[in-house]
Amino acid sequence: MGELIIYENDMNKLKFGNFTKVSMNFFMALCYFMKNKGNTHFQISFDELRQKANYTQTERKDFMRDLDYMTDQMLEVNSTIIEKKPSGKKRIYKFDLFPTFVIDEETETLEVAVNERFTWLLNEFDHYTSIDLEEIVGFKSKYTKNLFRLIRQWKSKGELRISGTDNIQEFREKIGVKDTYSNAEMNRRCLAPSVKEINDSNCSIQNLTYDLEYANKRGKPLKAIIFTWDKVIGENAKKVTDITTESVYFTVKEALKDHPEFKEEDIISIARAAKKNDIKDIQVKQRIGYALKQENILNPVGYIVALMQKFNNTVEIKNKFNKFSNFQQRDYDFDELERMLLARSMPETYGKKEDKTEEKPEKLSDIVKAEEEKEQMKDSPDYVVTDEKGEQYKIEAEEPSNDEVTKERLKKLMNIMKNTSDKD
Repeated sequence: MGELIIYENDMNKLKFGNFTKVSMNFFMALCYFMKNKGNTHFQISFDELRQKANYTQTERKDFMRDLDYMTDQMLEVNSTIIEKKPSGKKRIYKFDLFPTFVIDEETETLEVAVNERFTWLLNEFDHYTSIDLEEIVGFKSKYTKNLFRLIRQWKSKGELRISGTDNIQEFREKIGVKDTYSNAEMNRRCLAPSVKEINDSNCSIQNLTYDLEYANKRGKPLKAIIFTWDKVIGENAKKVTDITTESVYFTVKEALKDHPEFKEEDIISIARAAKKNDIKDIQVKQRIGYALKQENILNPVGYIVALMQKFNNTVEIKNKFNKFSNFQQRDYDFDELERMLLARSMPETYGKKEDKTEEKPEKLSDIVKAEEEKEQMKDSPDYVVTDEKGEQYKIEAEEPSNDEVTKERLKKLMNIMKNTSDKD
């Protein structure tokens, strides 16, 4: 799957049936941007919103009109969640999911905030719905978009059954069926075209079919609608595996927050490399910090990804094109890979051909290890002295506030070396 929209299943209880297809695309893009953002005010550029919402109109006035209309619709959404308590009583929540919208034409940004009491809808994923953003914004009908998001909640079950008059009426409202449409018209104008569009799209829901069951009563009222499809295998893990829900993603994002040249896809690539190699969050931060200090790095993303390695095994890279450097890859061992990275990033120092009499460049793994040890020593900056026999002595650190302190430290060092000499 590509870029995922992820939200708690309770979001599917809300009714967006009155949204136009354009408004639904904007809303899905907002869910994507606001995932794991808490209730902070988040700013989205018009260009980013256009891209993620698959907005194709070129006229600025059209975009501003549609964006304004979406925010009006969003503020009018019947946001109601009913919680059933153990006593059998109900607790009913009514709220605005996005209580704040700021459309700024000068900066060309949309500022959004999630309702503080309902941030869990986009931040906590015990029972979640995941949707590929590209899939849902690619559908042309609003009925298809709404049906697709409801089906995705039950993707691994392979069936969605809506039965009973009240539930069928709620389903009609959720997918946007007009009040004036009979159930027969809903079938002809909404269900049949939507099912066909999903099947024709070659999306994640395959072989979608549906049946209508009618009660054996006068007038044969609609009793149930049953959708079935091929069970989606491999996406039914209890916890979301999308990297943007992992702590390492936020560690990378925080470490690169002052470097806008790193895009969202770069952050995801680095986070995935760190997670794949089980690099701890503190090491991720240290290695990114080291990389940012380097100069003349031709490919900073690839360089940081290379740093997110264990440095203890041969790297086996399959025969394909690397999206960073666009050359065909082959198998490298770490020594060669490290020398290549150093040669490319610091050509003045390591770019020359290796001379047998010259010392080999320091390994990337040694650099990383040294940087991490250096970071760990910050909290206990004692001085360790090693004599000729390899024995070590520790001198407690003192603040070098004046010359007397420096002299005292040197005196201790001389005494250690003298004592060592006397033992010999």
